Amino acid sequence: MVDVLIKNALIVDGTGRRRYQADLGLTGKRITALGKDLKVTAPTVIDAHNQVVAPGFIDIHSHSDLSPFFTGSKMQSKLYQGITLEIIGNCGISCLPVNDACRQAVTEFIGAGLELPLNGMVLTDDSVTDYAEHIKRCPAATNVGVLIGHGTLRGCIMGFEMRPPSAQELKAMEALLDKELTEGAFGMSLGLIYPPSSYGQLEELIALAKVLQKHRAILTVHMRSESTKIFEAVQEMLAVTRASGVHLEISHLKLIGKPQWGRARELLDLIKSGQAEGLDITCDQYPYTATSTNMSAMVPGWAQSGGAEAMCERLKAPAPPLLEEIRAEMERRGGAQCVLVVSTHGKYPEFEGRTLDLIAARLKIKPEEAVARLLAATNGGVPCCYFSLAEEDVLTIMREPYICVGTDGYAMPFEKGLIGTNPHPRSFGTFPRYLQTIREQQLMSLEEAVAKITALPARILGLKDRGRIALGQYADLTIFDPSQVADRSTYTDSLQKPAGIKYVIIGGRLALAEGEQVGDNFGQVLLHE
Repeated sequence: MVDVLIKNALIVDGTGRRRYQADLGLTGKRITALGKDLKVTAPTVIDAHNQVVAPGFIDIHSHSDLSPFFTGSKMQSKLYQGITLEIIGNCGISCLPVNDACRQAVTEFIGAGLELPLNGMVLTDDSVTDYAEHIKRCPAATNVGVLIGHGTLRGCIMGFEMRPPSAQELKAMEALLDKELTEGAFGMSLGLIYPPSSYGQLEELIALAKVLQKHRAILTVHMRSESTKIFEAVQEMLAVTRASGVHLEISHLKLIGKPQWGRARELLDLIKSGQAEGLDITCDQYPYTATSTNMSAMVPGWAQSGGAEAMCERLKAPAPPLLEEIRAEMERRGGAQCVLVVSTHGKYPEFEGRTLDLIAARLKIKPEEAVARLLAATNGGVPCCYFSLAEEDVLTIMREPYICVGTDGYAMPFEKGLIGTNPHPRSFGTFPRYLQTIREQQLMSLEEAVAKITALPARILGLKDRGRIALGQYADLTIFDPSQVADRSTYTDSLQKPAGIKYVIIGGRLALAEGEQVGDNFGQVLLHE
């Protein structure tokens, strides 16, 4: 007798080994039976004929920190992709740690880049322990693991000014990071284009990386450049890894801007040179040719010193040098015609879904002046899509066996009335699009592709009992049709459910059946051991 019996399964077990036919029995949270024609009974039986049964997909790069706490929706977009675990707190931006002294400032810092409005929400979870308890009260649709954002950590200890930490402040950051790692954070993330994380320099990054290494935790990084200085940015992170011994995870690896197109192989060779000298380096990516980040990414770091309010004051009457730096960064990303405004949080609804060149023409001002005007009017919060990647580079990076997949998106509802805009499709279709791309481009075997989204991220995170199908493993499973799995989301109509994801099982419990959510959310926080 088992709780769930999956019959006629085509097992792709996450290890890369060849697929095989078998039945699966689940008891409680674990896989307890595995073999052909199991002679067991179960109250729940799933016939997986012609379907692949794989370990649950792991989204190693997510920003769903606050998604479970929004009212009015189950925030299902990650679950519907087959994801069973999200790692939040990426790009140096996490919803913890906070304290009473920095709570409001960190809330504004987090809110500026969100694709969903905070609507008065204030951060209440001071630590990983607090966050885990909050998720027990407001469960997520998937399981969640936490990274500590370097920008949040820095803001909590020393505010948002552009300066190095004092010796005392650096020790305080190290101590607070150590505390959160002890409570179960999986590591720390850097966001080296986003103030205040971007204000951190090599000595500071190495010191914090050594704390991570002591806990065998990971360091993820949105590098200091992904365009004109990307090779220097990789060298900087190799130096941090070399000096600390930390496991480095390079986030959303890509080459932004036409001058960089076609250099993916050169970039990968540089990373492999670090691996060859013994550095522990892995990466992740999303399978789209458009990026997404806040419009403030085009504003130089010095103009963001002091936080969003100080930046907006400078942008209300921008000096010519500031406008010139905005223009130069815009051109690095492909120009105004490549910047699509996702949301203005209701300040300029007529501009949502429009490119920056059209907005500037409508306002009868230069595109860089439009950037300043929109950011100043929205307290610095204008999420955008940037069409600045080459497909061949995306595919070249995707072929590498040490590069897993991250959405770089949010768990969101499918109700258009709650969203009001069209966020980047990656929040709705990353993992189906990845499998679809592998199939259509014939980049690798399905077994190799599944390993990159299951066992590989589990190894990176140090999860010994997830990411594979084997007796005793946690019963986190995704059942999908390999010939039909596909992304249906588009840039102008992103709130679409993907095709081909049939069942999702989290800890032995059905979360998705026949492509629809079953019952309420029950995801919890997983802790790093």
